Amino acid sequence: MLSTANRPFIGINGNFQYIVHNIMLSNYHTLSYIASSLHLSLQNRRISQIYSQSPDEMVIEFEPGVPSLIFCCESDLVAVFLHGRTARAKSNSADLLTEAWERSVTGVAIQPSDRVVTLSLASGGSIVLTFFGPQSNAFLVDSDNRIIDAFKKPRLSAGRSFPIHHEEILFDFTGLEQELRRHPEATIAAQVKKLFPTLGTTLVREVLVRCAIAPGAVVGDIQHSGLGKVPRVLRGLLAEASRPSARIYYDRDGTPSVFSIVPLTHLEGMDERPFDNIHDAVRTFVFRRRAGARLRSAVSALHAPLQRALSKLLRTRTAMEDDAREARHSEEYERYGSLIMSNLGAINKGDATLTTAEETIPLDRALTPVHNAQRYFEKAKRSRASAADKRERLVSIDKRLRMVKNLLHDLDLVTTQEDLEAFRTTHAQSLALFGLTPESKTRTELPFRMFLVDGGFEVWAGKNSENNDLLTMKHARPNDLWFHARGSGGSHVVLKLGSGKGEPSKRAIEQAAAIAAYYSKMKTSGLVPVAMTERRHVRKPRGAPAGTVALEREKVIFVRPQLPSRGTDAGSTAHHQHQE
Repeated sequence: MLSTANRPFIGINGNFQYIVHNIMLSNYHTLSYIASSLHLSLQNRRISQIYSQSPDEMVIEFEPGVPSLIFCCESDLVAVFLHGRTARAKSNSADLLTEAWERSVTGVAIQPSDRVVTLSLASGGSIVLTFFGPQSNAFLVDSDNRIIDAFKKPRLSAGRSFPIHHEEILFDFTGLEQELRRHPEATIAAQVKKLFPTLGTTLVREVLVRCAIAPGAVVGDIQHSGLGKVPRVLRGLLAEASRPSARIYYDRDGTPSVFSIVPLTHLEGMDERPFDNIHDAVRTFVFRRRAGARLRSAVSALHAPLQRALSKLLRTRTAMEDDAREARHSEEYERYGSLIMSNLGAINKGDATLTTAEETIPLDRALTPVHNAQRYFEKAKRSRASAADKRERLVSIDKRLRMVKNLLHDLDLVTTQEDLEAFRTTHAQSLALFGLTPESKTRTELPFRMFLVDGGFEVWAGKNSENNDLLTMKHARPNDLWFHARGSGGSHVVLKLGSGKGEPSKRAIEQAAAIAAYYSKMKTSGLVPVAMTERRHVRKPRGAPAGTVALEREKVIFVRPQLPSRGTDAGSTAHHQHQE
C-alpha cells in the first residue's frame, strides 16, 4: 500500500472532488521518468514564448537549439513531450502565461504523490502541469503557490492557492496479501488498484496476468499461492518502471492502442514498437492517435449519410412496391370500358351502375354511356403509365441500393488515410450521386433537380416557372445545351458542358432531352418532341411571364419521357428531326 496517493485530488475550482484514473501516457511512473528527462534537457534554459494554436494544446518554446515542450490536454489524450520541430502560425494562435516569458527553468520535478509536474522558474514561481483527464491544465504560480495565470479558465483560477503535496509514496509489500484478504468479496483488480493507485489500470492488469490471476476474479476465490505471488510481481514491475523502456502497441489497422514504459505480457501478439527515447515514443503515440481520430472522423462523415441513404432507400422501396401494386388496375379499367361499350343499349344516362353477369360497374351519372367507357379507357391508360413508371423507379431504387451497399462495404475496409483517398477516387462518381464530394455538396445547395447522363455530364432541370428562369438566365452558360418539351408546359433543362469528359455523346443529349420530356405535360405520351439549342440562343422577352422564353434557333429531338438514373437506355428509343 502507499501512504498518501490513494486520496482523491481536490480540483482547483474547489467545488468538487474527482478521483484520478491513470492512463499510461499520464501514468505517475511515466510522468516521473519524463520529469527527470525534462530536468536534464531544460535546466537553465530560457523560455522565449508560450502559446496555443488549438484549444487543448500548449507549446513552450525555449532559446534557439532547444526542443519545444508540448503539453496536450485533450479529454482522452493527456501527455507532455519534447518536440524539435514547432512553428507558430502567423494567425489563430494565442499568447499564454506571458509573465513566464524570458525566464529560465531552474529545474523540473514531479510532486511526490500526485501527477503534477513542476517547472521551477528563476526569480521564483513555477509553471505547473496537472494530468487529471478532462481537468488537466497548466498554471503559472508565484513563490507562494498563488495562481497568477492558467492555460484553461484563467479567470476562475487566478488568485487561488495551488495545493502542493510533499508526502512521499511508501509501498508496503509485507502486509499486502493480508490487506487483500480483508475484502474477499471485492475483485482482485479493484483491490490492487485501490492499494497501489499509481499503477493505473494497465499496470494492474499486467501484474495480475503475470500472476496468472484473472483481473475479474474475486479475492475470496483466489488460492493462497496465487495471492502470494502478487507482492513479488509488484516489486519486479515497479523495478522495471524505474528503468523504463518506452513502447507502443498497435491495433491491426496500425492505430496506436497502448503506450507503456514496461513490456506488457498481456498484449503479446499485438504489433509492438520499442523506442530508445521516451519523448519520441509519446510524440509518435499522440500524433498517430490524432491522425487516427481524423481518419475515423472522415470515415464517419461518409458512413453516417450513406447509412441514412440506405435506410431511406429501403423505406422508399417498400412504399413504392405498395404503390406499384395499387397502380396495376389497367386491366380492370380496360374490362369496364369494354363491358360498357358492349352493353350500351342497357344503359341510360343517369344510371349509377351497370350490372352484368360478371360484376357491377360504377358509372358517372353526369356522363353518357360512351363517355363513361372513354373515362375507363383513359384511366386504364394512366394506370398502365403509372405502373410502368413505378417499375422504372423500382429499377432505379434497386440500382442505388446496390450502389450504397457497395460503398458501405468498401468503406468498412478503409484503415489508413491512403485507403480513404483511394476509396474517394475509386467511388467519386457514386459519392457525387449521394452528395458526398465537395463539388456535389455545393451542387446540392442549388434549387434544381440534378442528374448524371452518359459521359458523366450533369443535367439540371427547373422545378417551376420562376425556377426555370433562374436556371436559364442565371445558372446556364452560353455554350450549355438547353432543352424544353416543344409546344407544352414543362421544365427548362440544361446539359452542363465541361461537367463531363470531352463533348457530350449522342446518348447524353438524348438522355437530357428525355428528362425534359419527363418533366413536361406530355410525360405520359409515347414520343415527345423536345427543342434543343445552345443557351446563347435563348432569350427572355421583355415583360414575358416567368418561365417564358424565345428561341432564335432550335433542333427537335423525339424521345420517350424517362429519367437516366432509372436504367432506361434513352438512346435506343430516340428519333431525330432537324429544324433551323
